[in-house]
Amino acid sequence: MHTTNGRIGISADECRLLTSLLEIEDKNYRRLLRLAWRQNSYMKRQDVDRLDANARDWAQHLPVADQSRIARERHVAQLALKAGINVPPGRVSDLLDYADPMTKREVGAVMHHLRQTAGKLARQNELNRNLAEFCLDLAQEESKIFKRCVLEDPAGCYGGDAKAASRGPSGFLVKQA
Repeated sequence: MHTTNGRIGISADECRLLTSLLEIEDKNYRRLLRLAWRQNSYMKRQDVDRLDANARDWAQHLPVADQSRIARERHVAQLALKAGINVPPGRVSDLLDYADPMTKREVGAVMHHLRQTAGKLARQNELNRNLAEFCLDLAQEESKIFKRCVLEDPAGCYGGDAKAASRGPSGFLVKQA
């Protein structure tokens, strides 16, 4: 590290490495964001096979994204230690408070993109969670209705000829199971 105008600066090599680590982390989060968008689409279409494949992709790419975040946090911690300042490992912006203006702009621009991507990913994950919860509630309610129809009034669901009644109880069962 070198000192510029009484402030601690990050060398050009350290800046390039930090920028690279942030770009890798952003790339990994963008990949997860695409998977989250797909997951939402697959849930809406009730495409179980693609949901399963998407879950496998998540299992493959989530550890990579975590590793990129950890690598960035370690680098920030090393820079802070080297500079003799107390900066939490995940707080790049705190470290940049001690950097020269040019470094602050360069790293700040990449950080801005990463924050946007992480924010979009968090929002999409919340939307997916809400949709999954709704789907589970709906399936549970439909199961209750089906159970009630079959156990309480099986004759109302099926005719004597084993064909579906034109209208089952509550209008729920319309076709033969």
